[in-house]
Amino acid sequence: MPIPLSKEFRKIARDRTSGAAQVALQAVTAVEAWIARHPDPDDAQLEDLVMRLLRLQPSMAPLLRLANEVALAADTGRPGTALERTVKVFRKQLEGAQRRIAKLFRAELDGEDRWPIAIFSYSSTVVAAVTGARRRISSTLTSECRPGMEGLVSVARLSKAGLKIKLATDIGMLSQLQGTRAVLVGADAVLSHAFVNKIGTRMLYLRAREAGCPVWVLADSSKLLPEGIAAPFWRPSDGPASELWPRPTQRVQVLNPMFEHTELGDDIRVLTENGWLESGQVREVVEEIRISPRLKRLAE
Repeated sequence: MPIPLSKEFRKIARDRTSGAAQVALQAVTAVEAWIARHPDPDDAQLEDLVMRLLRLQPSMAPLLRLANEVALAADTGRPGTALERTVKVFRKQLEGAQRRIAKLFRAELDGEDRWPIAIFSYSSTVVAAVTGARRRISSTLTSECRPGMEGLVSVARLSKAGLKIKLATDIGMLSQLQGTRAVLVGADAVLSHAFVNKIGTRMLYLRAREAGCPVWVLADSSKLLPEGIAAPFWRPSDGPASELWPRPTQRVQVLNPMFEHTELGDDIRVLTENGWLESGQVREVVEEIRISPRLKRLAE
């Protein structure tokens, strides 16, 4: 039987425009409100909270990681105190990660020449990094990112910050990558072998590889998702058919997947708040993440 969601959690479950980092902060706020209502939670209440988080938006790794942290707190002898401390640390990490990633990204754009770059879809982490490095960037190529048009959110924020933008259609962008020095994307999840992002990312990566352009994934460490959490709980999301065709005719099946996997090739680097990771290093970091035995039991 589905667990009924509180007002805070319902709002998060309906959010289809915010990036994963923003959604994660909303979830932390919701958990903080839950803690205020349950200062001394029992085991059943904690397990209910874990299940709520797992089912909110199961395509977003930070929500699954937050569920794991809540479960780890529940496994302790003093779960109420442990949960409060855990959520405080999780918030601090999320709020500080963007600034740290932006600083590391800016340092990477070395040399006297300004960089032409490309970005895809909307990621608050990517937008913050590009904005912070705007004096070292000559132009930013991006696309509308149909059907949700998230790319226009990036365009609005970057142009307001003073960056020169080149806006193309999603397909048209693929023919404009020549001369671009780096393609930047965010991620909703980073697995040991691949990362998950907006549909169209993989095609952009393959075209960038043909053009000899490196792809950089900017994602805070809450996006790192071990197989023990991803396999039982991560689920891809499909957008509503009405986004493509409000009233399709008979015999038409509307396909509107929102996310896809892109393999972590040797030409992909991942930047977290803790530094740069080559594709081979990602697996090592992901496999070190501790998973609650409670989550393992719930997965059975």
